[in-house]
Amino acid sequence: MNKRPTIILCVLGAVLALTTACGQARAGNAVPKGDDAAAYVGTKFEAAMNKLQDTIGDQRDVTSESGAYFRFDEQYIRSTISSARAGSPESRVSRHRSQKNPDDSIDWYTPGDGTVEYAYLGPVYKSLAPTPWVSMPKSEAGLTIPCAWSGIITACKMADAIAVSYNADKKIVKGAKSLPENRIELTAAVPFGKFIERRVEVLPSKITGAITDEMKKAPVLTTVSLNADGTLNQIVMDAKIEGGGHKIELRYDFRFTGKATAQDMPKLPDASQITVLPDKAAKDDFNRRFAELKGV
Repeated sequence: MNKRPTIILCVLGAVLALTTACGQARAGNAVPKGDDAAAYVGTKFEAAMNKLQDTIGDQRDVTSESGAYFRFDEQYIRSTISSARAGSPESRVSRHRSQKNPDDSIDWYTPGDGTVEYAYLGPVYKSLAPTPWVSMPKSEAGLTIPCAWSGIITACKMADAIAVSYNADKKIVKGAKSLPENRIELTAAVPFGKFIERRVEVLPSKITGAITDEMKKAPVLTTVSLNADGTLNQIVMDAKIEGGGHKIELRYDFRFTGKATAQDMPKLPDASQITVLPDKAAKDDFNRRFAELKGV
C-alpha cells in the first residue's frame, strides 16, 4: 500500500490534464481520441499530477458509495460500500453490505478523537464476539495512508489499475469529452490482466488459474468523470469477457455522493454492548477470524 498514493497520482493527473482544454468546449464536444488523445494527455501530465490525491484521498466532509459485481460462470459476488468522512479531527465510517447475502454485513467506524476504532457485526460475523460491537486500537495505516481506508479503497484500486495500464501503453486512452455543467469524462480500455494484477477484486486461485492470456488482454471499459472544479465524481469499470470455455462479467463503480456531517456517524451503544480488544495481538486475531468467515 505504501506506493499506492504515488501511483494513483498519475492517473487523475492525466485525467485532470484534459480539463484545461475540455472545459472550453461546448457540452458533448470530444477532444482527440486514440494516439492523439494519448499525446495530448502526455503533454499536460506533469502539471496536474497532484490533483489525484486531492480528489480521492484528501476529499473532506464527503459521502461516497461503491459497488462491486463480479461473475465467473455461475459464481458471483455483489456488494456495496457506503461511507462518510467528516469533522476535524476526521471521523470515518464505512458500511459493507453483500447484495447476495443480506446477513453478510459489517460497519467500520473510526472516531476522530481517541485511539480506538469500532466494528459493528452483522449476523454472519456474530461468532467473532459476544457483543454486537467490538472496539480495537486504531490502525495507523488507516490514518497515514489515505488508500488504506476501506471507504475509498475501491476507487484507489481502480485508479491504480488505470495508472499502471496508462504507463504501460498510452493508447489505452480512448477519448474524452465535455459534459453539461463543465464536467469532464474520460474513457479508457484497461486490460483485464491489469484489473487482476492491481487487485481491484481479489480472486481465488481457482478462478485466476482458469483465465487465459488472451482473456487478460480483453478491454475493461473504464470511465472517469470529473466535476467542474476538477474533483473526482465517479469511476466505473465494466466488461463482459469470454474465453477458455468461461464467461466473466464485471462492473465496479465508485462515486462521491454528497456532503457528510457528524450526523452520518453511528451512535455508540452502552459499554456493555462493546467487546474490547485491548492490543494489537487481539486485533490481529480478530482480523484473522474475520477473514476466515469472509472467505478471503
